[in-house]
Order: sequence, then C-alpha cells, then structure tokens
Amino acid sequence: MAAARPVAVITGASSGLGAAFARALAARGYDLVLAARRRDRLELLATETASAHGVHAEALAADLSEEAGVALVEAKIAATPGLDLVVNNAGFGSRGRFWEADDGTQDRMYRVHVLATMRLTRAALRVMIPRGHGSVINVSSVAGFAASPGGASYASTKAWMN
Repeated sequence: MAAARPVAVITGASSGLGAAFARALAARGYDLVLAARRRDRLELLATETASAHGVHAEALAADLSEEAGVALVEAKIAATPGLDLVVNNAGFGSRGRFWEADDGTQDRMYRVHVLATMRLTRAALRVMIPRGHGSVINVSSVAGFAASPGGASYASTKAWMN
C-alpha cells in the first residue's frame, strides 16, 4: 500500500457501520484495510470502494475473538505505512441474563469488545504517537451508559470501550 494516501484500518468492516465507515473514508481518499470474519463480503466491499473512489482496499479476514485474528490485525497495523486511522468497530451482542447466557458467546464478546480493542489501539498508538499524528475511533453503544438485565455483558464491554 502506497504511503501517499492516508490509510484507515477498519474492523467489523463486512457490514453495518464498518462498511459505512469504509465507504465514507474511501470517498475522502483513504486507502483501506478492511478486517472482519467474512472474507467474501470484505472482498466485495474492497472491490466496490476501490473502483468507486480509486483507492487501494485490502480485505483481511480475521476473527477478533481468536488470538490468531488479533495478532494478524496487530501485525498489519504495525506494518502499514501511512496509517492514519484505526476504527475499532468489530462487535456483536448476546442476549440473556448473565448467569444464563452461553459461556462461549460471552467469552468471545469480551475478547472482541475489550481485548481486541485494547490490543489494536495499543498497536496503533505505537505507530501514531512517535509520528505525532493519527486517530483511533472506538465504536461503542448507548448500552455502555445504561445496562439492562438481558444485556449486562454487552453493556459492560461497551462501558469499558467508553
């Protein structure tokens, strides 16, 4: 990726707000690194944004609930010339009372919302602070300000992000 244009790394880019960030940033001339689990959707978005705006867009399939996925995106952040923005958007919710909700789903949610956000932010800051330039956006939720009985884990992870 050429360093001539600013580069944005966007997690959770395969749909929703992540895809919206990708389209908006491409329209502003950012090259993109699009990270999410669904490679097929990432590749479609990469092709769409590249052809519509003349930017470089790379699809990076990574599951941020797994160590290998987080490490892959960390390494990409560290090795990206022109890194200007990291958008920590990956996330999902789980419903149900804390003690009744599926343990595996809760574990994955904490890994994505808290641990991946922390590690990718630290990776970005290691690049940005020495240059004195760059930004990180953590996409959270109003749930981070008001927990509900059926969303205690979701609300607490989003409160951590805030």
